[in-house]
Amino acid sequence: MESTHHLLSVWNPSYSGDILDAHLSVLLKWARKYADGQAQRDDVYIWWAKIRSKNRVGPLPHHSQVLALDEQVSGGTETHLYLTDYSSLYVAQIGEITDDDVRAEVGESEHMPSYYRDHAVDFWFRLFDLRRLISEEPIEVISELQKLKNTQYHDRPVSLYGGMVTPPLIVYRDPPARWFSDNALLTEGKLWAERAAEHRGDAARISRELRDNLIGRELWPWLEAGTRSFLASAEAVFRAHRDEPSFDLSGAAISYSKAVETELNALLFPAIRRILESKPPLEREIHVEGRLIDLGGEVPHQTLGTIKNLLQHEAVVRGAVGRALTSERSWMLDVLTRELDAIIDLRNAGAHSETTSSVELEAIRRTILGIGREGLLGRMAYARMRTVPRT
Repeated sequence: MESTHHLLSVWNPSYSGDILDAHLSVLLKWARKYADGQAQRDDVYIWWAKIRSKNRVGPLPHHSQVLALDEQVSGGTETHLYLTDYSSLYVAQIGEITDDDVRAEVGESEHMPSYYRDHAVDFWFRLFDLRRLISEEPIEVISELQKLKNTQYHDRPVSLYGGMVTPPLIVYRDPPARWFSDNALLTEGKLWAERAAEHRGDAARISRELRDNLIGRELWPWLEAGTRSFLASAEAVFRAHRDEPSFDLSGAAISYSKAVETELNALLFPAIRRILESKPPLEREIHVEGRLIDLGGEVPHQTLGTIKNLLQHEAVVRGAVGRALTSERSWMLDVLTRELDAIIDLRNAGAHSETTSSVELEAIRRTILGIGREGLLGRMAYARMRTVPRT
């Protein structure tokens, strides 16, 4: 199967004090306008520019290849622009790629930071959302970038020490990732940029504490970036309000459950795919809530309730788990499915306007994080580490 190509670029802080903050503030301004009825949904975007080096006169050597990706974008394929300063890593959802000077178009300057007016530009990228994957953790950035293969450097993993020339790099990700297509399920339709803004001040600090004191440095990188983000958000809310008896912690309960849901999707379906992708359709296709799902291909994000049902009752899934995750078979098919009940019940209660107390939330928090016992996320990260050797 042909890989979907994406882009990777580096931001240079010399152009502005905090480039990411400058772009995020513009995007969040338009998101607020939309929420207040002062703008249309199509108005919620920002422009990100690839600024041309003052030492270069002509176009980049791969100029046409970068522009060609706009056809992929226009065809509806989720296409990403990864952005890093080598300390943090973000991913953006691309809506358009052009080398036309969009600054000359009426109204477009309102969708970009003001510092762009002083620079020559190679490309403009219209971005619909901007999602933080890693914040201020260079080692984790290096690990995540290795999942991107550099098509201009013999398909080798992206490295900060070789091949990072003439960005934006054209890359593909192994394994593939859908960072934005599941927003309706994971963020209730909000932008990832909006979610990140809610707890930005605490996210990096809490992530480090979880890594160092609970999950462990060896297993932490094996958790999905989305899992880590939901976990940090849940912990920020819980820690701030755990001693307030009247405070409703439903939002934190939902974020904890989404962390488990995200990680379970990342563990289960890629493992099953490796077992079934060479099988005929009849041996790998199942019906889930009226939809045909090909377990030998990319499986759309599934809810915790659906995954629990598949693990308990779907013979194809149970058989594939036994072969793909042999050492975890008993835990996943028996122990995990029982553990999920309390998480699903508390999540559903919160989602249907029932309040969640700190006492109720503390129980599933211990289960998920492994406080005084083995944690679900640590066990899943360990399973991924054993079944997906690093390249």
